[in-house]
Amino acid sequence: MATPAVILLVMFLLWPIVVAGQYSVTRASGFGDQSFVGLDNYTRGLQDPELLAAIVRNIIFAGVVVAVSVLVGFALSYLLMIGVRGWRPLQIVLMVPYILPVVVTALMWRFILEPNSGLANTVLRGIGLDSLAGPWLTSETTALATVSVVQIWVTVPFAMLLIFGGMVSLPGEVLEAAEIDGAGHLTRMFKVVLPMVWPTIVMVVFVLAIMLFRSFDLVYLLTQGGPINSTTIATLYVFKQGFINNEYGYANALGVIVGLLLVVLAVLPQAWSRLQRRRTERAERRQAAEVESV
Repeated sequence: MATPAVILLVMFLLWPIVVAGQYSVTRASGFGDQSFVGLDNYTRGLQDPELLAAIVRNIIFAGVVVAVSVLVGFALSYLLMIGVRGWRPLQIVLMVPYILPVVVTALMWRFILEPNSGLANTVLRGIGLDSLAGPWLTSETTALATVSVVQIWVTVPFAMLLIFGGMVSLPGEVLEAAEIDGAGHLTRMFKVVLPMVWPTIVMVVFVLAIMLFRSFDLVYLLTQGGPINSTTIATLYVFKQGFINNEYGYANALGVIVGLLLVVLAVLPQAWSRLQRRRTERAERRQAAEVESV
């Protein structure tokens, strides 16, 4: 019964990885030349300053988006958990950015951020803040920050949904006891709820980090990696090498390097979980030993 799933796994996951590894040791350009070059592409990739710059941009981009998305998602999840007035319609509205197709999101934000007649600059000029109006997506100094804001707008609902799922399972007695003791919402949020959903938040951080290191479509549709490569993250750099510079073999080597970085990032949650489990077991053994000694 598992045979069809195994066949699909081999065809669409394992076989492309094997082919990418095969091309990564050649000088393939997509036009017939596939001469073997050994590990030259990997050596070149590890020494490529533009790849390093793209990875650094990716780290900045992912770090900002993850931090803001988790913080805002946690706050919104708490509001939904305590059942603020109109929370059901609010929940639907908050999920709209995540539900929208990426193409629609990109086109909408490009229209909003258009330098001359876009909604953002029009509003800023209308309220007398002309100095703040600018070419948000076409300026080297603001492009990456602007793309990060758009990505946050898309990512917050997903983070909120995952964190809210962790909050729903919390024991109501603890929250009721904190409320009876006179704890305010901020105290309950950070002193009671946050420690209890912390494992969920850590999981969300790693999931979002992996997603953002794999992100391509939204950044490409907004800026195509410009201006002057200021928004060229790792996946975009691989794309440019393969489909614009026609260095197909080199692009596959870069893809393998980036893929290995993602594998390391994916393993970190398991390592963290094992570390936490060992700490818990040590604490339990220590408590048991103290009880026996008494």
